[in-house]
Amino acid sequence: MSLIAFLGAIEAGLLFGLVALGVFITFRVLDFPDLTVDGSLPLGAAVAATLIVAGVPPVIATLIAMIAGGMSGVVTGWLNVRLNILHLLASILTMIALYSINLRIMGKPNMP
Repeated sequence: MSLIAFLGAIEAGLLFGLVALGVFITFRVLDFPDLTVDGSLPLGAAVAATLIVAGVPPVIATLIAMIAGGMSGVVTGWLNVRLNILHLLASILTMIALYSINLRIMGKPNMP
């Protein structure tokens, strides 16, 4: 295995480790199986990448991306509390919707 492939595997593992940690914390601490994390991480990345390509400073783009990710959690909570949708189903619906929203934000499947 080359060094570049090894470092790429470590990088991907660390990113997915954050996603797994987010799911674990919401499930164990809050007793709420929230799968929105699987869609909000790419949402934040899409928002940050789009803003950085548009010329926004990276720090501000990161803060806006964090707000966008937090809003996806608010949507999941709203679906659960206001519409009385089961918490697991609400998080799955939000996660699936975020994949389409991410493509709409970026305008294409990848950034230059």
